[in-house]
Amino acid sequence: MNRLTSNRKWLDSYIPSIAGRVKEQGIDVVFDKDSDYDLMHIHIPMVLAYRVSCKNNNGNNAPIIFHGHMTEDTFVVGGKTKYFVRKWLKNLANKADIILCPSQYAAQYYRQLLPGKDVRQLNYGIDLGKYAYSDQDRQAFRQEYGIGDNETVVCSVGGLTLRKGVSEFSEVASCFPDMRFMWVGGSFHNKQSVKSLYGIISKENNTIMKDMPSNVMFTGYINNVPGALSASDIFFFPSRHETQGLALVEAAANRRPIVTRDLPVFREWLTHGCDCLMGSSEEEFNVCIRQLIDDPALMRRLGSAARRSAEKYHDIDMTSKRLGQIYNELLEM
Repeated sequence: MNRLTSNRKWLDSYIPSIAGRVKEQGIDVVFDKDSDYDLMHIHIPMVLAYRVSCKNNNGNNAPIIFHGHMTEDTFVVGGKTKYFVRKWLKNLANKADIILCPSQYAAQYYRQLLPGKDVRQLNYGIDLGKYAYSDQDRQAFRQEYGIGDNETVVCSVGGLTLRKGVSEFSEVASCFPDMRFMWVGGSFHNKQSVKSLYGIISKENNTIMKDMPSNVMFTGYINNVPGALSASDIFFFPSRHETQGLALVEAAANRRPIVTRDLPVFREWLTHGCDCLMGSSEEEFNVCIRQLIDDPALMRRLGSAARRSAEKYHDIDMTSKRLGQIYNELLEM
């Protein structure tokens, strides 16, 4: 049992992909909270997950895996609210037999939060073939969104939140007026107007969505992320906090040259100058992007190396095999 929330988004791509491969190991996966199940795997720690886990403990006592990919820093909230978020995560994770984390960074957080609990690390895996670069996808996406063949496109993927670095994305875009900056994602669907939802929402440093530079475009939530990646020339990921960063993995699989924030969690599988460029400020991001634009050979080299890193650390076949082993381990207890 995996889906314990109506919050879909990345679950619609990641969960079905890995569930299909786990089924090949003889483990059936259901997404209905009312279905009979032998093992509960909580991916999103919301109220429904807590209720079902409580009911489970009072009923069939099926083992629980808690996917520890969120911390209080996942949410852009104040100090008092962070305290309650941390307490909520602690209470729910404490119900689990195993806390499964997508990075060593996240695993360290949960080991400190719940000393003595069984905390393990397992990278997110993606379908590397699905996210492979495609000339055909590049041309089709650019045509659909009115992007010229000769335009240079810098892409980011994620929700429109401060944590994802939308303010930094805007500031960097203003320094490259002759290039297209494309933000893919957001909590709206079917190309609904960004301004209708975000136009009056003030951001820190007085950044307002409706006042974004004219070279910034928003696609909203789309299913064709591989096409968006293929249509881009550089992947820019200024996120301030991640426990893995699935969008970064997808960009690496697409052979995009990557510019990302220098976070410890990214250094677990990426290396500055080898398969990406890292920065810690808007000024450093500008330098990295300019360095790529001025050196096409570097772009190709970093993109190819990023693909190899994705293959080494984030192959969904390796992840699903290990996940199936963990499932069987708990089912045999």
